[in-house]
Amino acid sequence: MYKQIIIARKDLNMSPGKLAAQISHASMAFLTNMIRNNVTKVPINCHPVYTYKNNVKEEINYPHEDYKRMAKEAIKNGEDFFYCEPVDPLKPFGEQKPTDKRYEYRADMHIDGKLYDEWINGSFTKCVLQAKNKNKLLKAVELAEELGMKENEDFFLIKDNCYTELDPEEFDENGQGRTLTCIGFKPMDAEIIDKIGKKFQLYK
Repeated sequence: MYKQIIIARKDLNMSPGKLAAQISHASMAFLTNMIRNNVTKVPINCHPVYTYKNNVKEEINYPHEDYKRMAKEAIKNGEDFFYCEPVDPLKPFGEQKPTDKRYEYRADMHIDGKLYDEWINGSFTKCVLQAKNKNKLLKAVELAEELGMKENEDFFLIKDNCYTELDPEEFDENGQGRTLTCIGFKPMDAEIIDKIGKKFQLYK
């Protein structure tokens, strides 16, 4: 059976809402990290201004006058594409306008078969455990690394930005305050993750 564990600090005395938010971050971290590392930025509503024939670049002669105008403007600005909404055939020429560059993101991910079958398509089994303080929480990192697990692959350290109720315990290179709140493990075989989970009590 696959299951996920999240270990949260007890000494921070987080409100129920803050605790729920941090645990949610921890539970989602493996999936958001997977998406982030496999995403491709794809432009939409863009039209090329050149085509290639026998490796020779030629301007595209669009039949729509507005497209011609925008293509020439793009070429003048040294760009290979122009962006605009799809042509509305009911609108007269001269009303088609360029738009800001627009993108969507596509993720091509490969997910472990057992993780998909037993957890994503299963019952999302998870346990929320407690650590007495930061040092006890970091003990989970030591245990994980002894089992060959890697940070940002198998487990994720969740740090709050301290905008609301928590005081910073550290500051990043940009001066942003951070406090370590919990650790989220990706879902994995219960026999493996229980080697860490059995060292911690259920969160109460």
